[in-house]
Amino acid sequence: MRQRLGKPFWLLFCGESASAVGTAASVVALPVVSYRATGDLRQAGLISTAMSIGIVAARLPAGVLADRYERRTLLLICNLVGTLVLGALAVLHAVDAVSLPSLLAGSLLLGAVGSTLAPAENVAVRNYVRADLLPRALALIQSRAAVALIAGPLAGGALLAVEPVWVFAADAGTYLIAAVCAYFLPTGAGPRTPAQPPLKAMGEGLRFLWRSPFLRYAAVNSTVLNLVFNGLLIAIIASTGGHAASDVSIGVQTASLGAGALIGSLLADQTARRVPPGVGIAGATGVVAVALVGFASVSSTWGAALLLALATSAGPVITVIISSTQMRITPPELQGRVHSGSGFVSQAVAPLGPTLVGLSTHAFGLTRTVAGAAAVVVVLAAAGAVVTSRHALVPATAEATAAMDSVEANRA
Repeated sequence: MRQRLGKPFWLLFCGESASAVGTAASVVALPVVSYRATGDLRQAGLISTAMSIGIVAARLPAGVLADRYERRTLLLICNLVGTLVLGALAVLHAVDAVSLPSLLAGSLLLGAVGSTLAPAENVAVRNYVRADLLPRALALIQSRAAVALIAGPLAGGALLAVEPVWVFAADAGTYLIAAVCAYFLPTGAGPRTPAQPPLKAMGEGLRFLWRSPFLRYAAVNSTVLNLVFNGLLIAIIASTGGHAASDVSIGVQTASLGAGALIGSLLADQTARRVPPGVGIAGATGVVAVALVGFASVSSTWGAALLLALATSAGPVITVIISSTQMRITPPELQGRVHSGSGFVSQAVAPLGPTLVGLSTHAFGLTRTVAGAAAVVVVLAAAGAVVTSRHALVPATAEATAAMDSVEANRA
């Protein structure tokens, strides 16, 4: 009989799913509202940058908080803060008092809130879900991200067309739903570390990550693939330049990125369960390389869309394998900081992806640019086959493994 993930996981999943869709809508709405108010595209860009800064700046401190404080409380507080921020933006817009400083502050805070929620949710999942069911739980979270990527912008665009204030009001409502779900979660999930100086606490997580060959490789893998995937939109635009139906082609190919991620999330659970980590990571990374080569070679819109979907379908598979293995080999008291450390490393340079693709395409052409990226990904896949096969199954310590299993009693 298929084993259940349990009520605590579904409370966590449903609450964070609601806020994820709402946030994806606001990511579109915030710069659009700024542009409509000022007519200055530079200010719209500042809004998006502010959110990215909030995400990166809060990433490492968020891991310290997730390891030190009770996760239910963190989830509750962060979602309430998100509710207040979006509610304030809705009120300001309704009274025609929205300004660049308020939009910048709201974007920065929303980025920080999202970045703080990520490790808190990650640690909570590990403590609410049995170890053998982690791949299924993580695959569901990946599917949530893919659905939010598709549904959020569509909902945001529809609400913007009616009245922009409803985007912020609806997003505030999704954060409130997440806060209510967090309120009903069990308390005391997992061990908490004693108070330490923040820099020392963050350093412990980064040192553990650096000393583990598998976690080092996982961070490099995520960094490289984030750069590649973040640059795909520019590659899509470059590939469609000069075509009469370029706008439609761009839309189809961009939508395929989200569709591929959703398909990959549906495959990730069984792949992580049945395939050894080394084979799974290397194979999925190799799929990305093959799809990139194909994308650089085709000229039809639908052929390119199919190959882009194939490339992004590998992303959730890699993420679930890495995340479930990372949870298994990391001591329970470092779960939040290791998750945040790896996320910080992989996200810190990701915004450079579009710029690098643009510069390289201008200098060398699209085909050489994509082929070069594919070559780098091939090397990444080969390295993964070696590193993960040797180190993926080595637990941090016997005590750490026992401790992680002991906290599973917190599941309802």
